[in-house]
Amino acid sequence: MQSNHEKLVAHFLEQLNLNNTPVSAETYSKLMSIQSEIVSIEDVTGYISMLGEELNINAHTTELIEKVEDETSILIHKLKFITAADRPKVLVLNQIDPREINQSAYLQESIKIAGGIPTTIAQEADKIIIIDSNESVFTRIPLLLNDSAIAHSKAIELDQLFIMTKPDFARIPGYEYLTELESLAEILQPKYFVYGHEGKEWLQFQLK
Repeated sequence: MQSNHEKLVAHFLEQLNLNNTPVSAETYSKLMSIQSEIVSIEDVTGYISMLGEELNINAHTTELIEKVEDETSILIHKLKFITAADRPKVLVLNQIDPREINQSAYLQESIKIAGGIPTTIAQEADKIIIIDSNESVFTRIPLLLNDSAIAHSKAIELDQLFIMTKPDFARIPGYEYLTELESLAEILQPKYFVYGHEGKEWLQFQLK
């Protein structure tokens, strides 16, 4: 079974159509040293850049870096004039029972880029996102509503509960970076973004 690090390297090589490119243990080691530090878009592109340098495929990685930067810039530009009042506070849960709040710096940064404000305080939440691709998550929603702070949040009042059905969403920083950003943008700022990920990467759970 591939480690998360191997998955990330393989993912970028696949995007570059260089699936069979050999990667030495030394290169894996160098990349691994910066993978844990991936938080921002600059970190993602920096990782891709190092991959290009180590494998001598800079011509390929330069194009991928430009794509990541351009697509992210478009998203950021669309939200440039959105005030803090129009950016929902977002609570992300890794699981329902026992309740586990996601505090990943990488995901929090992605939420900010996608037009939200991350929070770890349940009663503040305007939107709640649950990261769970297991179908049984739907049967556990009532357990979530037993938490009074969540039950009385604006997210529940306004029917703003979302399930990330994409396996391992945001668990490997940088992996499918653009797809994950787009999914968050669709959830957090639906007036501005429709990428077609609803029903594939995420679902809105109808409480009413």
